[in-house]
Amino acid sequence: MIKLYGLDASNYCAMVKAFLLEKGFDFEEVHIEPTYSEPFLELSPMGKVPCIEVDEGYLSETTAIMGFLESCIPDLPMTDKDSFRRAQMAQLIKIVELYIAIEYVRLVGHVFFGRELNQAVADDARPTMVKGLAAMQRLCRFSPYLLGEEVTMADFFTYYVLKAAVPVAQKVWGWDIVAEVDGLAGWLQLMSERPLVKQVDNQHNAAIAAFLEDS
Repeated sequence: MIKLYGLDASNYCAMVKAFLLEKGFDFEEVHIEPTYSEPFLELSPMGKVPCIEVDEGYLSETTAIMGFLESCIPDLPMTDKDSFRRAQMAQLIKIVELYIAIEYVRLVGHVFFGRELNQAVADDARPTMVKGLAAMQRLCRFSPYLLGEEVTMADFFTYYVLKAAVPVAQKVWGWDIVAEVDGLAGWLQLMSERPLVKQVDNQHNAAIAAFLEDS
């Protein structure tokens, strides 16, 4: 059985959990704090969560995990059979990762941990996120999912990135990033209504609420 190591409060752990459920995997959750120290580095070389344990060994980095899981159950595809469309999906995931996810993460210390806002970082991050959102507008179809009629890995990745990016942008800049992309609000609602996503979101939201109460 697959073991999923991570935290309910992590949006990336929620992303992998939702993907596991949607693909129909049996798995065991193992609560673990990320740390850049042994022995956790044997599981996750950068000390990050999530990571998974399978018969072959350990695997970290969310997109690598999702790609592996996708290949394990090809009868329930979350990628297109056409090689060019698969590449388009990978392109969208990479844009969301590099130009939205990496930028908002630079500010989570202020939003979720009460640290002083680094205005220079905020000033540097926003223009990159603007470009990332503009690229999403050009690439996404919202018909009804990001890239067409069927849900793909890109939908799960983007949904859980935005789950964290939206409140960060709102608190740091008073900026509604959802309004930047036509069709994004409806798609977010569609994703949130998927029963298994809703199940994961309930756990994720409760974990965040508990964390904020304790901090």
